[in-house]
Amino acid sequence: MNLPARPSRSGAACGPLPPGLWRAYQLEGHGQPVVASGHAALDAELPGGGWPLHALTELLLARAGIGEWRLLAPALRQATQGRRSLVLISPPHLPYGPALQALGLPLAHMLLIRAEPTEDRLWAIEQTLKSASFGALLAWLPQARAEQLRRLQLAAQAANGLVFASRTAMPANNLSLVFRKG
Repeated sequence: MNLPARPSRSGAACGPLPPGLWRAYQLEGHGQPVVASGHAALDAELPGGGWPLHALTELLLARAGIGEWRLLAPALRQATQGRRSLVLISPPHLPYGPALQALGLPLAHMLLIRAEPTEDRLWAIEQTLKSASFGALLAWLPQARAEQLRRLQLAAQAANGLVFASRTAMPANNLSLVFRKG
């Protein structure tokens, strides 16, 4: 996996973030439990060496469906061990079962929720976060507002699974990770 060069600690290469947001490299030493990403180069860059539990991780993508499954599959496999559910909320395309099986993801423990409009998606995410049975939650939120994401972050603090929100927000061919602190 080739990762782009790390931007300066000031964030100048990517522009400033709104108050209350941090880029992954700015969270070094946060002490939260993590799940290894399954990609050694990425784990070396992520705070704590993996995807954080008890937090909302936003994947800011040029377009949904450009690689989030391959990126997340190793961690999703680990997070869903022991028959824990993988919850998908409003993916932009119907997931293709054989491809997910080829990535080692447990179809028998996958729950797909279609919710429109955004308020219904947010409600479904919050209800899932209250559940102790999920291992990982992937939600696609192309139009979520900052205050909605903040509310999800607060709810994610009590969750015991991985929580990802995929949003379309970056220029083409770019991936950025943003963690929201509680």
